[in-house]
Amino acid sequence: EVISAQLGPSVAKDPFVSFKFKGGVKGDKVVVTWTDNKGDKRTDEAVIA
Repeated sequence: EVISAQLGPSVAKDPFVSFKFKGGVKGDKVVVTWTDNKGDKRTDEAVIA
């Protein structure tokens, strides 16, 4: 786990969240998973270019 956050009700409808980390190399996969306040979950992934 690289980042964890609990956002409150005053956050924008479509917030922009940004983070940096060290140690990733070309070809590594980054997976981001979140759960919204209604319990819906989503996972997206990208490969470091």
